[in-house]
Amino acid sequence: MAPSGTPGLDLRPGPFLKAAASRLDVASRRGFPVTVAWLLSGVFFVGFLSIAEEVVEPLSVALDRAASAFWAAAASPALTRVMWAATLLGDTRVAVIVTLVAAILLAVWGHPRRAGSVVVLMLVSVGLSQSLKYLIERPRPPAALALIGLPASPSFPSGHAMAGMVLAGTLALMLVASRAPRTVRAAGSIAIVAVGMLVGLSRVYLGVHYFSDVVASWCLGATLVGLWAAAVLTWGRAVPLDPSASPLTGGRWWRWALTAAGVLIVALALVRESTVMPLR
Repeated sequence: MAPSGTPGLDLRPGPFLKAAASRLDVASRRGFPVTVAWLLSGVFFVGFLSIAEEVVEPLSVALDRAASAFWAAAASPALTRVMWAATLLGDTRVAVIVTLVAAILLAVWGHPRRAGSVVVLMLVSVGLSQSLKYLIERPRPPAALALIGLPASPSFPSGHAMAGMVLAGTLALMLVASRAPRTVRAAGSIAIVAVGMLVGLSRVYLGVHYFSDVVASWCLGATLVGLWAAAVLTWGRAVPLDPSASPLTGGRWWRWALTAAGVLIVALALVRESTVMPLR
C-alpha cells in the first residue's frame, strides 16, 4: 500500500465501503436487518432453485397432487368467483393499473424513490418470469382440471404469483418501515401479503398452474423483494428527519382524494374484467 501523498495504488477502504461494512455488521442496530435481508434472499433463492430442479428433470411433485386434490374437494361456485377476482389482480391489464396507482400514490405522498422501486421491481418480475417460462417450458396441468381456458404460455413459473408476491411484499415492507401506528403496520402488512399470496393460490384453484409453480414463484418474488430491501438498507442514504419540516401538511385533503380515486380505479378495473368469467 502506498504511503499517503505518494504516487501509487491506494487500496484502503473508501467512505462507500466503510459505510457498507458498518451496515453489514450484525451486531449493530442497522446491520442486523441488513444481514437478515441478505440471508432471507439467499434462502428464498435456494428454495426456488430446489423446485426448479424438480421441474426441469421433470419429476412429479407430491405437493402438486395434494394441492389439486384439496382444491377439488373445496371447490364451490362462490369460491370460484372469489378466486377469479383474485387471479384478475395478476392479469396484465389490472396488474399494470394496480402498479401505476400504487406508484402514483407513493409519489403523491412524498415517496418518489419508493414509487420508482415499485415500477422497476414489477418490470423485473415480468421480464424474469417470462424468460424462465420459455427457458424451462414446463407444460400446463391437464386441461380436464382447468376451470378456465389454459393459457398458451408454459406453466413454470407463475407470472401471476410472482407479480403478486413482488408487489405485495414491496408495499408491505414499505408499510412496516413507515411511521404509521403499530397496529396499522402489523394488520396492513399481513393483509397485503395475504392478498398477494391469494393471487398465486387462485391459479392452482383454477387449474392453470401446479402448486410447485406457485411456490417457486413466491420464492423468486421474495428473493427480488429481499434483494431490493437489502440493497436499500446497505447503500441507501439515511436522511435525518427534521421535526420542523412537514411538507405533507398543506393540501393533505387532495392527497386523500387521490388515494380514494386510486382505490376506485382499481375496483372499476376489477369489475370490468370480471364481467365475463371464462368458465369451462
